[in-house]
Amino acid sequence: MTTPQLSDLPAETVDVVARWNPDAVARLKSGGPAQRGVLVAGPRRAGKTTLVRRLRALDAPALAFVEDPLDAGVVLMVLDASAPLGREELSVLDVVARPACPVVFALTKTDLHRDWAGVRERNRTLLARHAARFADAEIHPVAAGGSGVEAVLAALQRAARDEARDSRPAAEAVLEQTRRMIAATARSVRETEPGAELRAERVRALTLRDGGRTERVAQLRGQVQLAKVELLHEVASQVRAAGTSARSEIDRAGRGTLADYPGRLAEIVRERSGAVDTAVTGRLDDLRSRVGVAVSDPEAAAPLAEPVVPEGPEPRHRGLEDRMTILIGASAGLGLGRLVVSPLSMVPALDIATIPLTLALGAVAAWWLTRSRAHVAERAHVRQWATEALVHVRSQWEQFVLARLLAAETRVSEAVIAESRVAAREVDERVARIDGELRRLAARRSGQLSSCERDLAAVDRGLQEVRRPAGEPNRRGERLNT
Repeated sequence: MTTPQLSDLPAETVDVVARWNPDAVARLKSGGPAQRGVLVAGPRRAGKTTLVRRLRALDAPALAFVEDPLDAGVVLMVLDASAPLGREELSVLDVVARPACPVVFALTKTDLHRDWAGVRERNRTLLARHAARFADAEIHPVAAGGSGVEAVLAALQRAARDEARDSRPAAEAVLEQTRRMIAATARSVRETEPGAELRAERVRALTLRDGGRTERVAQLRGQVQLAKVELLHEVASQVRAAGTSARSEIDRAGRGTLADYPGRLAEIVRERSGAVDTAVTGRLDDLRSRVGVAVSDPEAAAPLAEPVVPEGPEPRHRGLEDRMTILIGASAGLGLGRLVVSPLSMVPALDIATIPLTLALGAVAAWWLTRSRAHVAERAHVRQWATEALVHVRSQWEQFVLARLLAAETRVSEAVIAESRVAAREVDERVARIDGELRRLAARRSGQLSSCERDLAAVDRGLQEVRRPAGEPNRRGERLNT
C-alpha cells in the first residue's frame, strides 16, 4: 500500500502549502526526508549553548535545531551536574516532550563536580518515578573538554532515525507543519493590535487640539490683573511725586510765581505723563511676551495724550480772617509805633510829632502784616487747587491705563483664538489622516485573518484527505491509491 502524495490533494491545498511552506514542498518533490528538528531544553546556566555549538562543530547535517516543541522530532534535555534535577527541570520536560517524542539526556559540567556520578544516579531515579518511559533512560556525561559530545550526537542520530521510521506520512507531516505556521501567524495577528502608536498620537493630538487656548487665556487674565495693579501703583507714585514737587515749589513761590503756577503745574504733569506712558508700553510688551503672542499695538506708537489740567484757581475771597488781620495789624502797629516814638515824648518840642509818627508806623505795620497774611493764604489756596488738579490728572491717567489694558487684552485674546483655530484645523486634518490609516490597518488585519482562516480550512481539508482510510472515495469521487 502506498501513502497519499501531496499531488493527490486538492489544488487549493497544494497552493496554500506551496505558499506557506515552500521548503517542505521542495523536499517532498526531491524525494528527501521530512525535516526533523532537535529541541534543546533544560534549566538556565546548564551549558545548553556550549553543547549545541559543539554538536554543530561535529558536522551533523541530518540534525536541525528548532525552537518550537511542535516542530521537534527529538528533545535534548540538558541537566546540570551541580545538583539533581528538581521541579523546574521536570516541568520543562513535561512541556517540551510529547508522549511519542524521544528524549536524549545529557549531564554537563561533569569536570567541575566530583560527585557527578551520584547526581546522575539520582536523576535516573527521579526520572523513573516521574514517567515510566524514562525508567531506562540513559544520561550521557559531558565534560568541558568535549568528551561525551560524540555519544550525545550518536544518541540523537539514533533517536532521529527511530522517530523517522515511526513517523507519519510525509504529506501529513508537511500539512501539519504548515497548519502550525498558519495558526501561529493568525494568533500573532490577533494578539497584535495594529496602530497602537497612531492611536496614542491621536489622543495626544486631540488633547492639544485647542493649542492651549484655555491655559493661555487664563494666563492672559492673570497677567492683565497683575499689570493693572502694577500700573495703577505707578500712576499713584507719579501723582505723589508731582504733588511733592508742587508743594515744595508753592511753599517757596512769591506772588508773581503763584499767579503763573497753573502753567508750571501743567509742565510737571507733562513730564510725569511721559514716565506713565513708558511704564504702560513696557508692561504691555512684557504681557504679550509672557502669553506668547506677537501682535501689533497701534496705540503704542501714539504717546499718551496730555492730561487736561483744570484752569487756574478762582480769586480768593477775602473773609473775616482778613478783616481781623487788619485790626490786629493796626493794633500791633500802633503799639509798636508808641514803643518806637516813646523816647521822643521826653523832648517837649518833639512831643507834637509823636502822634502822626505813631499813626504812620501803625499803618505800615498793619499793611505789612495784612499783606503777609494774604500771601500765606494765597499759597494755601494754590496748594489746595494743585491737590485737586492732581486728583483730576490721576483719574485721567488711570483711565488711560485701563483703556490700554483693555485694548491689549482684546487684541491678545483675538490672536490666541485665531492661533487656536489654526491649531484645531491642523489637528483635525492630522486626526483625519490617522483615522484613515487606522481604518486601512484594520482592514488589512481583517484581510489577513480572513486569509489565514481560508488557508487553514484548505489545509484541514487536505488533512482529511490524507487521513481518510484507503479505498474510501474523496470529495472528487476518487479513491486513494492502494
